[in-house]
Amino acid sequence: MPHKEEYDEFTPNLYPPFPEDIPTVELQTIALSKLLDGDAAEQDRVFEACKGRGFFYLELEGCEAGSTILSGAGQIARVGERAFRLPLAEKMRYKQGRQLFGYKYAGSSVTDKAGTPDTAEFFNVAKNDMIAPDGQMHRPWPAEILDGKDLLAAYARSAHSVGLAVLGILADKMGVDPAEFANRHRIEEPSGDHIRITRGPPRAKKEMPEIQTPSHVDSGTITILMNWLGGLQVWSESARKAQLSNGQPDVPGKWLWVKPKRGCAIVNLGDAALRFSNGVLCAGRHRVIPAPEVQGDWTRYSIVYFVRPEDSCLMKRLKGKGIPEGPDDEGEPLTATEWIFRQSSALGNDLAD
Repeated sequence: MPHKEEYDEFTPNLYPPFPEDIPTVELQTIALSKLLDGDAAEQDRVFEACKGRGFFYLELEGCEAGSTILSGAGQIARVGERAFRLPLAEKMRYKQGRQLFGYKYAGSSVTDKAGTPDTAEFFNVAKNDMIAPDGQMHRPWPAEILDGKDLLAAYARSAHSVGLAVLGILADKMGVDPAEFANRHRIEEPSGDHIRITRGPPRAKKEMPEIQTPSHVDSGTITILMNWLGGLQVWSESARKAQLSNGQPDVPGKWLWVKPKRGCAIVNLGDAALRFSNGVLCAGRHRVIPAPEVQGDWTRYSIVYFVRPEDSCLMKRLKGKGIPEGPDDEGEPLTATEWIFRQSSALGNDLAD
């Protein structure tokens, strides 16, 4: 176990290996370079993965966008480590509100019906602020975050482009014009897109550990995760309905570990992908707990980019030959902003401005 006086918290070169004797999920490994080169077989594979579990490994080497994500994730984790060292009172000056951007303190959401608090803290760093000129940002950020603004902007642009590349392939496979996805996720438009820098404390006990992030399906379209320690778990059965939920699995199953894979991001679809595709695509329910076995002695950092629909986008299914007909929800459809806020509130998050 590392000693604070000797090591920084984020030290991936020192982490012990992921244990081999625990139940893990089997995920397809998709090469980003092949997707971008138009490899038909690889595009078929990613479509099948997104119809099946809604989770897959994305091999990042071999292209510029992938290299930016690979090199940038560790640098952003160090930006986060410096920000997390701030006193709690200072971090609370940047507390997230209704838009979900800013600092989330440990214990601000609940992990079960008994109201057990979560144990993770994170900064949700708004994409629109990082790619904007300094004078056009919409909220204040700690100096530690702003020192990495150029890095964060480059990472956001690369991760966003990768997410849209995957969504464009999925659209084409469903008989939908890829522009239908692109026009709902324009990078310059206001949206809930953000880079989440998460810090989860070491495991406090060997039996069922603390929940760092409770059971949920992502409120967005596609998510790109970089992590170095275990901790992510997926529900063995994938969600087929985009619905406001209480955070609990809606079908029988069990939790399976997701093993980090060197050189790869872990990609999953969110509830907007379900909604737009009327259930053709799947979103994987997941949660985060401390890393397994000896890895759990280490503080867990992760870097996540969320591609979400533009704030004004209406959460309605798309139309295409591969998307089944079905009744739209009664009443006026929610905007993406309203949908995401309701989903986050349903998890018990403290979002008071």
